[in-house]
Amino acid sequence: MGRNKDPETPKELAHFNARIEGIDYDVLDELVGYAVRRAQLSIYEDFAASLGEEDITPQRFSSLVIIENNPGISQTRLSEVMGIARSGVVSIIDRFEAQGLVERQDAGDRRSYQLRLTREGQKQLRRVKKMVKEHDERISGALTPDERVQLCRLLRQLCN
Repeated sequence: MGRNKDPETPKELAHFNARIEGIDYDVLDELVGYAVRRAQLSIYEDFAASLGEEDITPQRFSSLVIIENNPGISQTRLSEVMGIARSGVVSIIDRFEAQGLVERQDAGDRRSYQLRLTREGQKQLRRVKKMVKEHDERISGALTPDERVQLCRLLRQLCN
């Protein structure tokens, strides 16, 4: 499935420590955006460690899930849903198509394709979903089930 090169995640960073003792974080401790970014870095590190051998990234995983649950979605619509440039989606779909996970179907417009998972794509996604769920349970293990629901709800509110 392919390695992600997140330009904001330093490659040489052996282990991300979200909180270093003895450092004065001043106003950063009060900033929601800073806290979310620090959490995201920790979560991404665990995701990469957990699924690195699968050659899957959060973006690729999300793309497969969206395609699976919205068969026939166009590349343009997928780019809107994912919040990435259409050229980025084309690159992701090219990779998936070469791996036999996704197929493009002509939508009657030469500039538009409908996307569908292949049988192999469905099979691989089922397997990877289990791994992602295990990762998610691990990274949210310090939260109660109610806190986890509340956190997801609060984060969705930030997106509105």
